[in-house]
Amino acid sequence: MSPRGPLHVAFVIEHAYVDALACFREPIKAFAALGARVDVYTRLTPWHPAPTFVDPNVRVIPLEVSYIGAARLAAQLVAHRPRYAVVFAAPQWGLRWAVIAAALSRTPVAYISDELIVDGELTTAVQRRWKSRERRAHQRCAFTIALSEERADFLRGLNRLPGDHPIHLVPNSGPGPALRQSSHFYQDLLGLPPGRCVLLHAGGMGWRPAQALAAAAAEWDDTAPAIVFQGRLPSQMRSCVSGGAVWYSPTTLPADRLDHAVSSAHIGLALYDDHRANDRFMGTASGKLCLYMKNALPVITTRIACFDWVEREGCGVCVGHIDEIPAAARAICADYDRYVAAVQRYYAAHLDFAHAFEPVVQAVEGLAGRRVGPE
Repeated sequence: MSPRGPLHVAFVIEHAYVDALACFREPIKAFAALGARVDVYTRLTPWHPAPTFVDPNVRVIPLEVSYIGAARLAAQLVAHRPRYAVVFAAPQWGLRWAVIAAALSRTPVAYISDELIVDGELTTAVQRRWKSRERRAHQRCAFTIALSEERADFLRGLNRLPGDHPIHLVPNSGPGPALRQSSHFYQDLLGLPPGRCVLLHAGGMGWRPAQALAAAAAEWDDTAPAIVFQGRLPSQMRSCVSGGAVWYSPTTLPADRLDHAVSSAHIGLALYDDHRANDRFMGTASGKLCLYMKNALPVITTRIACFDWVEREGCGVCVGHIDEIPAAARAICADYDRYVAAVQRYYAAHLDFAHAFEPVVQAVEGLAGRRVGPE
């Protein structure tokens, strides 16, 4: 530990699921593990599970997305002592107020690019005004964390960043090797036959491809793979009825239990809407895809250029339509061990968070003028 005490780092994440996504959860945990004091400013709602961080170096501070909440947040960021070494913020609301506070406290702000918000897809004057605010705030940030190479290149032009603005590539993934736990979680929970291939869709149900798949698979018979939907919100899943080849998990899971559940599936589904820029530039920003591969599952994903590497590296199969999913699953199962080995190799080489995050730690150390961890 530094004789001046530990560094203090803040995360301003207005999303209520801050510990559900690796792009937020893992940086928070990484800095805490290095001995930094980490304050997480986030929304707490009755509809989302409360974030759980077991490290005593992490403190969760509720924020309110309102004018009063913005004033309170800015005051907290400015008044904090010792001064934060860096404030990480996601667009748009939290980023705006973090940058305003930084102008008073002279604290560096780092931009975490989770969702791409694109001018051409905005439909109201309010949305366009917020995009202009985001762009100006982003240009004042010390550096950016982008979750895929495609997003880094697109984001630099989208937000008109100067050529020397540092962008660090950190996949939306967890640390360590890709390993499968011994698990029969969904087989036991849902009564699935042990020999049936299980395809898992983990995440929100609001994605258009997921809804189309659920409707189609409800008509499939017992010879088709079982499609399991693991939702994030209890309220979202209560209205869903299992049928055909579709099963809806009746329970939501905290992040520390998700690996055990995912390991009981055989193939992960990462389906995206190629009509949206956020999806077209997804790649390793896909939390679903990285979650599956962390648990050594081969994947089936949408045939979009950002996922070309999935087939090229032997990690899974890309499909152009949901009707192709059963055949893709059969192809993977016919050579399953080879696909699993390819997933493990690719994860170790390209998706291990611990390796990818090191340049971010170095960037924070450079801004603070000293090391984050023990000296």
